[in-house]
Amino acid sequence: MVSLEEFRAYRSPLKDFYDGKYVLLTGGSGFLGKLLIEKLIKCNVAEILLILRRKKGLSPADRLEQLLGSEAVFVNYAEDPQLYLSKIRLIEGDISEVGVGIANDELRYIYEQTNIIIHAAADVRFDESLRESVQTNVRGTQEMLMIAEQCQKLEIFTYISTAFSHCVLGVIEEKFYEPPFDPTVLIKVSEKEDDSDNFELLSKKIIKPWPNTYAFTKSLSEEIVRRYKTRLPVAIIRPSIITTTLADPIPGWTDNLYGFNGVVCGAATGVLRIFHIHMDYKASVVPADTVINATLAVTWYSANHRGEDNVFNCTTDDNPVTWHETQLQLEQWKDRVPFDKSLWITTYNTTRFKLVADILSIFYHVLPALFFDALLKLRGQKPQVLKLYRKVHRFSAVLRFFTNNEWCFRTGRMRRVLDAMASEDHKFFPCDAKAIEWNDFLDHQIKGLRQYLMRDPWSTLEKSLRRHRLRTFVHRCFIGVLYAGMLYVAVTLLHGYGFIDFEGLQENSAEECLVEGVV
Repeated sequence: MVSLEEFRAYRSPLKDFYDGKYVLLTGGSGFLGKLLIEKLIKCNVAEILLILRRKKGLSPADRLEQLLGSEAVFVNYAEDPQLYLSKIRLIEGDISEVGVGIANDELRYIYEQTNIIIHAAADVRFDESLRESVQTNVRGTQEMLMIAEQCQKLEIFTYISTAFSHCVLGVIEEKFYEPPFDPTVLIKVSEKEDDSDNFELLSKKIIKPWPNTYAFTKSLSEEIVRRYKTRLPVAIIRPSIITTTLADPIPGWTDNLYGFNGVVCGAATGVLRIFHIHMDYKASVVPADTVINATLAVTWYSANHRGEDNVFNCTTDDNPVTWHETQLQLEQWKDRVPFDKSLWITTYNTTRFKLVADILSIFYHVLPALFFDALLKLRGQKPQVLKLYRKVHRFSAVLRFFTNNEWCFRTGRMRRVLDAMASEDHKFFPCDAKAIEWNDFLDHQIKGLRQYLMRDPWSTLEKSLRRHRLRTFVHRCFIGVLYAGMLYVAVTLLHGYGFIDFEGLQENSAEECLVEGVV
């Protein structure tokens, strides 16, 4: 990990670009937003104008205090809280509201001070209603661009999209694409309260062939950005499947179970035991810190190349890894770093056939869930395992499209950014996919998921190992008894239908003994 002092001591055009700048940030309470806050403070920005809404009865100030104090990613907060508090100006607002719900006096401050806008806020739920997704992802982007138009000192507006916004294509170029619908029309339709029910009934037809509302609305929001490119300096960065950090600011950090994180956690905790996936396909996963550093590099590059179509794919196609390779590496840790909060031992089976996955889920998920729930009932506890597996199946169904298809992401423009960076930038803003050592990354990931996501401290590791060994022994005994029982049933049936004659075997054995006695 690079220290704050070491980071601030070096100089480069990329790093100096952020020094003393006012950065308006949305999505600061999200996964990428937290990492952006940490990195921007390291870059010595003048101020982060952080848009936060009230949530669950907490004010933006309360949420910020809770955020900074609870996440390990803010590596210097415990020693120097003022380092963060002095750099963050809270602005109450909600990206899903018209005008982002920002008060007029705060808007004036934004218009007068903002140099850079990084729009990272989004509704990332794949199963969200189309209406909510449109209002947050599409209208929210439009509202932020309208604010950007009024900023007197704006140098660049960067929008974090997704590489799968155009997932209906086999090859995804670094360019703007024609949208499937006119986004402004869809915004207007989503705002009509009296048509909301009909709107949702038609949503599956509207988004087809996109797999979910998230990818669909991201494609529409990119079109909104494109329409402003003649009026504003804009950039779009499209990361693929974002997972834990590689090293910056700490290895293996994450705060969510989305995507690949959920698959690994599900398998590691013994919950996800069968998964529909084509193991020979590329795993389009990318470390979160690669995305953050690429976003800051793209923002700097685009501010200095305003005449270009600044659309960049942030993927690992230059250094691909298959799903099978990730599984092999992660399986090496199943007997060394077991999760304390687990249902059973790690047993991860895969198939690329949907029907097979659905049938096996009955035996690997449903029947064990009924068994565990029965045990809970006997102990006077509330049954909850079957309910858990309903969520697991919904999660698996959502990911099915991405684990059984493969894409080619062009990265020529991203390589231009990498080539423009100074040599030291590759140390302090590492974002070159070619430099990722997958074995190291996957090792950090499994440890990070245990520590940061499952909240299993390392002090519990020895206890977890003892329980894991006991469960492994019980599991193998159970499998042995099960297979022995199945063999017994099979032999009994074959004997009953005359395929095996035990009496004949006994007669032959007696004759052999008689012959041996005569000899």
